[in-house]
Amino acid sequence: MDPKFMVPPLGRPPPPPGFIPPPPPGQSFPPGFGFPPGFQPNTTQNSNGNDSSNYQQINSIDPKDLLDQKSKKWAQTNSKRFSKKKTTGYVDAFKEDMPPEHVRKIIRDHGDMSSKKFRHDKRVYLGALKYVPHAVYKLLENMPMPWEQVRNVQVLYHITGAISFVNEIPWVVEPIYIAQWGTMWIMMRREKRDRRNFKRMRFPPFDDEEPPLDYPDNILDVEPLEAIHMELDPEDDEAVYEWFNDHKPLLGTSHINGSSYRKWRLNVPIMANLYRLAGQLMSDLLDKNYFHLFDKNSFFTAKALNLAIPGGPKFEPQFRDTVGVDDEDW
Repeated sequence: MDPKFMVPPLGRPPPPPGFIPPPPPGQSFPPGFGFPPGFQPNTTQNSNGNDSSNYQQINSIDPKDLLDQKSKKWAQTNSKRFSKKKTTGYVDAFKEDMPPEHVRKIIRDHGDMSSKKFRHDKRVYLGALKYVPHAVYKLLENMPMPWEQVRNVQVLYHITGAISFVNEIPWVVEPIYIAQWGTMWIMMRREKRDRRNFKRMRFPPFDDEEPPLDYPDNILDVEPLEAIHMELDPEDDEAVYEWFNDHKPLLGTSHINGSSYRKWRLNVPIMANLYRLAGQLMSDLLDKNYFHLFDKNSFFTAKALNLAIPGGPKFEPQFRDTVGVDDEDW
């Protein structure tokens, strides 16, 4: 019988396509048939003289396992063919924090931009110009408060020296912040009288042709002026005495949610002390009608109704065709 048309015994799965079983013991293949090139058959027989061990291994494969393998391979192939390739988005690589001397050296090296060695980076410098307003905004946003002598911040800078940003958001706890400025109100009135912390500035501070001052050489070693602190009473202000003038008060305590500085919870003694210190900025009036010209919701309603609050702003009517000529008094 032709080996290609041999029928497997009952209860066994059919051999894979192209499989040629070995000849029975003591016989050889007919002319023109045989094993493929490079195939070495295992001719060892078992004690009963049945088929070779290769044939037993193939016949011992469970059809369910074979089906599972095929389904896994099919699913893997389709997942590669029909999966949605993510083409948008950018994964920011992690950057190690560098010492401040690194950015200072970059700025110092780029003091004279007329050098020819910077001609290849001109496109970078021109592209960074549109971000200069944001860089100035972040600088002003993170300026140290009057009760802080210095403030150290994280800086994000370009390696070519084209631009740098203050990479922080100055989160505050609102009651503490208002109380701090309330104490500053009192201290500033004394400052206007004594002039201890501020000096009047002469303009223009620099000549037009004068190169910018180098920060490490001229400013870094200068001792900053002392911060403005109102003297607190250790007993009356005991609840806020230790941390009131810190950069981020109560950070690392149970009153703040964590380093993100987003949520806070203050107890009654702290809130009472802060309210007393903020008395200069807090109003004693409890009548909401007193602030009717500062109520946004009233303005929104007036604008929606095409009306004007007495003494308040007048808005352009939203629907001009519905307003008569006589009523057009906006």
